[in-house]
Amino acid sequence: MINEGRLLSQHGFAKANSWITLVLSILLLVAGAVQLALLLTVDHSTNSLYSVFFTALLSIALGVVLIFLRRLIRPQQIYQLHENGILVISQEDKKNRFIPFERIMDIYRFRTGKYTRRILNTMLFREENSRIWHRITPNIANSERLIEIIKTEQLIFRGPWALNTLAQGGDIHFTSMTHSHCGLKQFFSNKLMMMNEKKIRLSALALNADGGKTVPIEDIQFISGGSNSPLVRLLDKHGRILFSVPYTSLSSADLFIALIEHMIQNRIPVRH
Repeated sequence: MINEGRLLSQHGFAKANSWITLVLSILLLVAGAVQLALLLTVDHSTNSLYSVFFTALLSIALGVVLIFLRRLIRPQQIYQLHENGILVISQEDKKNRFIPFERIMDIYRFRTGKYTRRILNTMLFREENSRIWHRITPNIANSERLIEIIKTEQLIFRGPWALNTLAQGGDIHFTSMTHSHCGLKQFFSNKLMMMNEKKIRLSALALNADGGKTVPIEDIQFISGGSNSPLVRLLDKHGRILFSVPYTSLSSADLFIALIEHMIQNRIPVRH
């Protein structure tokens, strides 16, 4: 039996988004109804009859559209944060799935919306040996806190495991989206994700990427980039770029950066 631990917080549909849309739609519907009621009291021969009628219809139509949009922007999944993991609640079938932190394998962080600038406000994550992606968007209450906790917990649980795997001579696998700028923003299907993935294999001795790119770990002296920078770049002692990848296109980018930083400061002796 899975020990979920104490419930820490719940993350449903953001009330601010819900109430603003609901209030606007009600105001528009009421305004349209009032105008239609006024039509019954005015002289039908007046020239303003048609303008009032069309204004009333427009208000009602906009109100109905906002109600529809409110349902449309509701997240398909909501979340509960527990001490030992995340409970994913599907809004469609009401089925629950608990994902322990140590089983969270891949994370993508990216930006949605034209006015968010460099703020990474959305996350996709999935558990080990699963093709199902879970999406945390800004219309989920306190989504920023939930995203940061998932990122931090992945580093806590998978960081030591990854270092031990590297020390044993094993590889850690990452993936990179070849068209992340549009692919992640418009992510709607697993098929789209799988079609655009490139593999990156990291060992204690070298980094290998699809296309035959190999970078010896001993040549890497610096790493630049992160969540506040568009590119993660690996540099040699002269500052030349050995390898680069967009942060938002790299799976578990923070874990990748942490591992490279560790290997720059403490070269891992491989135990055969």
